Amino acid sequence: MKALPLPNAARQVEQAQSVLSMWLELCKNAEEANKIAAIITLLDGVPEAMDAAESLLFVLENPDHAEAQQ
Repeated sequence: MKALPLPNAARQVEQAQSVLSMWLELCKNAEEANKIAAIITLLDGVPEAMDAAESLLFVLENPDHAEAQQ
């Protein structure tokens, strides 16, 4: 599997969250709904953390341009 840049990976996690939310709304089985909800919970905050990591990497790699990111 090819590694994705952090921003692209964060957007894919957001897309997965959207799909899982849709499945949860359509789910009729309580056990399946609990499993889907558990996955949604695990992904909560991941895109934001990835975006923060990308910003930090930029600052570390470009200390002269740190003000532009903040």
